[in-house]
Amino acid sequence: MCALIPASFLVLTALTIFAQSPGGTITGAVFDPDGHTIPTAVVQAGNTATGVAFQAVSTAAGQYTFALLPPATYDITIPSIGYALAGFERKGVVVGASQSLRIDVQLGWGPGLGTPGDDSAIAVRRRSPAPSGPVPRAPDGKPDLSGVWLGDKDPTPERPTLQPWAEALVKERAANGGQDDPSNFCLPADIMLAGPGLFRIVQTPAMAVVLIENSQPAAAQIFLDGRDHPGNWDPSWMGHSTGRWAGDTLVVDTVGYNDRSWLGFSPHTEMLHVISRYRRTDLGHLDKEITVEDAGTFAKPWKIHVTWELAPGEEVQENICENNRDAAHLGHK
Repeated sequence: MCALIPASFLVLTALTIFAQSPGGTITGAVFDPDGHTIPTAVVQAGNTATGVAFQAVSTAAGQYTFALLPPATYDITIPSIGYALAGFERKGVVVGASQSLRIDVQLGWGPGLGTPGDDSAIAVRRRSPAPSGPVPRAPDGKPDLSGVWLGDKDPTPERPTLQPWAEALVKERAANGGQDDPSNFCLPADIMLAGPGLFRIVQTPAMAVVLIENSQPAAAQIFLDGRDHPGNWDPSWMGHSTGRWAGDTLVVDTVGYNDRSWLGFSPHTEMLHVISRYRRTDLGHLDKEITVEDAGTFAKPWKIHVTWELAPGEEVQENICENNRDAAHLGHK
């Protein structure tokens, strides 16, 4: 897994580390299939020799820049954006000393194929950009996580280390395009709340509720009143969640899952244990780190990192799925 270094850090350090070898520059813009620029796209330049990856984020005008890149060969990648846009990869980009390159990227359609309403991520970012400002506080002094948030997938996902049976099943599911994904049959798709779409958090001292737009069921509840997980819990799709505050971080512990949901293409057992850490870094951003444990499926725990952006003016709409007759024609989202 590549170690990520923000582009801003690169600018600050390159002068001292690579003073004897002037760096190169890569600039460009990111477009959707219709030619509109894409803001907040995560662009990565991975050094093929060292494994170090530099990261830039496209501006409101879709522009990105890597300044003072150490001379080397890089793989340029952009993860898929929601369900709307497919990812991008260009391997073997050679950057010489003091060289300036321009790489404009036009992303292709993702599984949504550009269908209006299938994925609101791009439209939401354009009309409701995340605001700036300090972290708001609830009356009890805790960070207030309330609001409508735009989620997306982990831009640099860690690959889970699977037990042999699970690895074989993942290969089988990938080979058939994930046609048996529960979400293709109107069943829950995002049990860890780590995918694209809109979420609303309603926070009180005793409970937090997350309303979910792109999945069934449409809500997850987190008990903050100090209770333990029940001993007689009937395994369910979303499990049972309790939360506690560790400083300014809300730590949510979830157990009691059934074994019917998918984690991407990965299966899991009823031993699944998910720890989610929510931390509001400023007014407009909420970082979420998810640790996934399941000794029956994974050889070791693995982590997911996502950032939610506050979407002022947006509302979570109901999502109705009725007897999906297209399931046989749908692949993994």
